[in-house]
Amino acid sequence: MSKKIMVTDDEPSVRATVKAVLGAEGYDVIEANNSDDAWKKIQEDKPDLMLLDVMMPGMTPKELIEKIKSDSELKSIKIIYVTAVMGAKDALKDEKGIVTVIEKPFDNATLIAEVKKAL
Repeated sequence: MSKKIMVTDDEPSVRATVKAVLGAEGYDVIEANNSDDAWKKIQEDKPDLMLLDVMMPGMTPKELIEKIKSDSELKSIKIIYVTAVMGAKDALKDEKGIVTVIEKPFDNATLIAEVKKAL
């Protein structure tokens, strides 16, 4: 069974790129356009891994992570932050509940490597 990955980003082009790259690697990719959308979809789709943009409208990613980690059925979901904020990687890497941080723009090889490492 292929691993399920949710990409949560308010930029359609980022979601499309991630879906194409990870889909080609055999992953089942679900898209969400913000944290609120992700929270709705996560209930039924329960991904193995979530790629979560740091800056989006609606519920903050931090609030979403708290909801996920406090839910016994969802807390095993691994989360990777994705950010376009330069230098944010060091500030975010110790964030509770986060596996790692990928900075945008990322190359496909980095994305694939980080996803494989997280899973």
